[in-house]
Amino acid sequence: MSMPTPSQTYDAIVIGGGIAGASIIKSLKNNNLSNFLAIDSGELPAQGTSGHDGALCHPYIGRGASRLQRLSMIAFNEAKQIWANYWSGGGVLHLARNVENHDKNLMSERLLSQGFSFEKAKVISADEAKALCGVSLAGTFFPEGGWVDLKQICENAFSLLTQQQALMSCTVTKIAYRDKYWIVYDKQQKIIGVTPRLFLASGLGVKSLAASTQIDLPLKPVRGQLSTFSYKKESSWARRQPTVAISGKAYCLPPIEMNDGSYQWMVGSSYDEHEEDLSVWAQSHQENLNLIWEMLGKECDLAEIEPVDAFVGIRCVASDRLPIMGPVKGYPGLYILTALGSRGVMWSALAHQMFTEHLAEEIRHSAFLDDRFFAGARLTGLGLSEDLVSSLLPARFLAGASNSKPILPSG
Repeated sequence: MSMPTPSQTYDAIVIGGGIAGASIIKSLKNNNLSNFLAIDSGELPAQGTSGHDGALCHPYIGRGASRLQRLSMIAFNEAKQIWANYWSGGGVLHLARNVENHDKNLMSERLLSQGFSFEKAKVISADEAKALCGVSLAGTFFPEGGWVDLKQICENAFSLLTQQQALMSCTVTKIAYRDKYWIVYDKQQKIIGVTPRLFLASGLGVKSLAASTQIDLPLKPVRGQLSTFSYKKESSWARRQPTVAISGKAYCLPPIEMNDGSYQWMVGSSYDEHEEDLSVWAQSHQENLNLIWEMLGKECDLAEIEPVDAFVGIRCVASDRLPIMGPVKGYPGLYILTALGSRGVMWSALAHQMFTEHLAEEIRHSAFLDDRFFAGARLTGLGLSEDLVSSLLPARFLAGASNSKPILPSG
């Protein structure tokens, strides 16, 4: 086995060039850690699911104040601040699940009980939506909602790195722990780098890397296809197009008028569990079209619209539908950020702030603090309680995580 050279030793190594990796890089810099290495298998960053420019962002609405609802509200507020330079849109209309039973007063009371204010979430009728959003669809309007250019975030984050800080077109196949350091290996089982702090942030790739050090994470792939449709300005679709983003059984951004007067419209996303095929599926185009047709009231002519482009990504989802983020108990210096699902904009922003606070706490104590994830005073004041933080930690999936430390592999 080859031994690492001094030039291969880093204060931190980040595996992943998507939005998760970009948020961690930002956290490292916030703590003045510059001797780090960011690794990705692509020639450029954001070659996976983070490679599109229309990631919708608005808080989740549940039937009660669930963990997901409480976390998403905090994460949404973080995303507005942290990704402000990449934010677009003038609101998001979240459609009512049952239009016939859409009671404005009842829904408003539910939102108030979940911590929303009338300024942050407005329950509107179909008539009100027509004036405010361009379509006659009842639901909840989030004035601060919008969408984010994930690809631009990642490209900008990596463009600021030096040649010594970024390693592209490199696939990590194994990690191991020895003498208080994490060792990262490539396809040829050669050492890429050695570090006391290792961040696994490569989406579904985290599963195999974690497994190489005896950590079993319940992650699964979910294929998602975003369709770009085109229609002419004389079509029935042009007379019923939204002026804001819409979220429902599918989501869409406001259509963009092209130079020839036609419109292009991003609609999606399909949800194909346990699929990793990155090719464009005609059936997914049809699924997206059918959903948006149903959402708009079936008043538009399907013959007047056609797919012209697509973006396909593989989401990574955990068994409980929550992200996995934070230090791994019993594995000193190992951190995970994955399972961002379809809420990568929000979860990455929350993770960025938490990793910034957690690393600062570890640096102050000169020790790895793997038994909790430090939220910091500001996030705690915003409602990020211990039970919510615990629901994010990798330890929730690790058998015996609260007992004795595991036997770590030697290399």
